Amino acid sequence: MTVEPLLLPEPGPGPERLRHDAELRALDRTFDRIRDTVNTGIDVLNDLGCGLRRLPEESLQELVVLPLTGDYRRIRQNSAAIGHLDAALARYAASTARMALAVGPGWEGDAAASYLLRLGRHAAAARGAGELLAGAVPALEEVARFAERLAVEVEELVVELVDKGTRLMTRLLARVAGPAGWAVLGAEVAVHGLDAVTDLVDDARRLVAIVDRLLAMKVEVVDQVDEHLDRLAALRRVADVVREELGR
Repeated sequence: MTVEPLLLPEPGPGPERLRHDAELRALDRTFDRIRDTVNTGIDVLNDLGCGLRRLPEESLQELVVLPLTGDYRRIRQNSAAIGHLDAALARYAASTARMALAVGPGWEGDAAASYLLRLGRHAAAARGAGELLAGAVPALEEVARFAERLAVEVEELVVELVDKGTRLMTRLLARVAGPAGWAVLGAEVAVHGLDAVTDLVDDARRLVAIVDRLLAMKVEVVDQVDEHLDRLAALRRVADVVREELGR
């Protein structure tokens, strides 16, 4: 009897299934400069009574990419690896069953019974482990799809964040050139009220709103993972199932 080999190739990173923003990777280098300039402007506007929140001091990567997106390609890679292992376990179970069928009819007694029982346990362990693994694959794909959708939204928000931040920085620099410029701006506010800086205030508030949305995504990630926690926890039970079947 020929036993088929068990193939466990290492899968590559999973594919991107959604359309991503090509500009994102070019923006991180400019964000720090924009943030620092905008925060300087916000400080001045707050001195005039605008009551604006400053942008966080973290870098774009620290603020957005690392805590929010999740490595959806690695999640899909794990899903593919589980698929390979599931197929290998199914083949192992089938091969073990064929070994039992190949036992000669003349072999009887306790040794034969023990051998056949052992083969049956191996096949049952492989089938049970495979079923647990197969149940986790859809959950992994759902988590990966959610993570990628979130990543696309993050990319779009980051592009808007940098775009509006650049515009606000340009307006601030155009309105104020050195201490004299800030004094002129203060005089305009004294005469016209906050209407004199409405455009600056609106852009600053939009930037803060974008940052708030990005930070809120952290909660969404945790909630999404919690929804699938029980299904993913099945992976932890694979070894227990195998030990239980083989230890009888």
